[in-house]
Amino acid sequence: MQPRTLVFLLIILPLFAVNGAFLLSASESSIPWCIPYIDGCTTISRAARSGNAIFLFRVTMIAHALLLIWFWIYVKHWLAILHGTEPRIAKVISWLGITGVLAMLVYIDFLGTEGEINRFMRRHGIMLFFTLTPMAQLLLYREHLRFKHTALVDAAGALRMQTLILMLMLAIGLTSVVVELAGVKTHTIENIIEWNFTLLMNLYFVGMLSIWGKFRVSFSD
Repeated sequence: MQPRTLVFLLIILPLFAVNGAFLLSASESSIPWCIPYIDGCTTISRAARSGNAIFLFRVTMIAHALLLIWFWIYVKHWLAILHGTEPRIAKVISWLGITGVLAMLVYIDFLGTEGEINRFMRRHGIMLFFTLTPMAQLLLYREHLRFKHTALVDAAGALRMQTLILMLMLAIGLTSVVVELAGVKTHTIENIIEWNFTLLMNLYFVGMLSIWGKFRVSFSD
């Protein structure tokens, strides 16, 4: 699978899984109808584990996770092309990204199960994913800025878009910390933060469609 096709699937699959699970759960009256990105009426986890939605969510997100591992492996090869040799930062980014994916798989595996240990695994699995993946995205973005005037990274619009997305992710993260310290954090606010932060993490990959416009991988080597 070529890089642009891989990135396209990485964008589509989580959008389908998360929003599809919400619509399915709401249609089965397992959760209330709302616009979760604005109203924060439920968590992604609750929408994903309710009724038949858990089957849709698990299958789609496991496929997404496997493709995401593939993506971070491609990133290492891509950075080697940009640098002329594989830099240490390529291994760091790839390690952060793949570790984050493995943490997400732990979350998916324990989703819908009961017990304190299972809740611990879900909570820390998704926490690691939401921490390590943005770190990998930020470091990859920084590398692209270093090569933004080269023919290989001729995607100024994509980099501007990723700049905005990363700034919004930072703003959401800081907002979460502020409302937590101020003691005004509610389940609704927490849910709104979760839905929008997840969306932004996914939209980051849209920029990769342009950045990887000429990137091809040969499978005959």
